[in-house]
Amino acid sequence: MEKLALNVKCPHCKKSLMDPYHRIHDKPSILLDVKTDHGEGKLRLCAYYGCYTHESTIELKEGEIVHVYCPHCHQELVSQSKFCSECKAPMIPLALQRGGRVYVCSRVGCKKHFLSFENISEALTRLYNEYGDF
Repeated sequence: MEKLALNVKCPHCKKSLMDPYHRIHDKPSILLDVKTDHGEGKLRLCAYYGCYTHESTIELKEGEIVHVYCPHCHQELVSQSKFCSECKAPMIPLALQRGGRVYVCSRVGCKKHFLSFENISEALTRLYNEYGDF
């Protein structure tokens, strides 16, 4: 089965968050600014849905909640209405280039994430057309 590589953009300014110059598992990484109680830096996430590989320029301590920002418009990427069903931390919304959103938990080490679509039939048709049988 082929892995699903996400292509995401900022939900505020709509600019791409993909970093073609820094690849993780042979795909452009997702580039975000991150702040914690002990510093700030860059966070790069693997673009494959369900992959937890990430790289950070600062230490991210297991269990801490991080604040994530768009590297372009510097708006904080945090949902005011969606919280992790496992640890209750705020979810981080990332807009999918082709519609919908992926939400990831803001707590370091929590693996909760999910996709959300306004029109699920349309979204599934687009996914099928792009990726075939999955």
